[in-house]
Amino acid sequence: MSTSPEGPTEAIARRVSALRQRKGLTRQQLGEALAARGVEWNRFTVSSLENGKRQNVTVVELLALARVLDVAPVHLLVPVEDEHPFLVTPNEPVPAGRARPWVRGIVPLPGTDSRIFHTEVPLAELRAWSGEERPTPPLEG
Repeated sequence: MSTSPEGPTEAIARRVSALRQRKGLTRQQLGEALAARGVEWNRFTVSSLENGKRQNVTVVELLALARVLDVAPVHLLVPVEDEHPFLVTPNEPVPAGRARPWVRGIVPLPGTDSRIFHTEVPLAELRAWSGEERPTPPLEG
């Protein structure tokens, strides 16, 4: 892991900037789209995040950003580059490729009690993973 570790807010800021530009949205347009979803952001809030002046993003804001930018929240929260170091706690970097399955609830991080990790799963998901049930189809949008 050669690059310096990135925390959640820094990862979100970098990904929001890249995805916003990829979608061809201005900061103003992203702020308006978030406001339309009930998150009162404007171009200054977007700019503060992207420029590293905003230190936190709430869970509600993260979900709204993911919704507006058409990505899964995990792909805003955790870098998409597998070897990029990501801070799962302020002093615990792991490769992003290791953090994503943890965030998804698939694989525990080292040192985790895997019995607890694997039992705190909704029953429907356990059944789907075991092949007892078919996963719920995606909603048509």
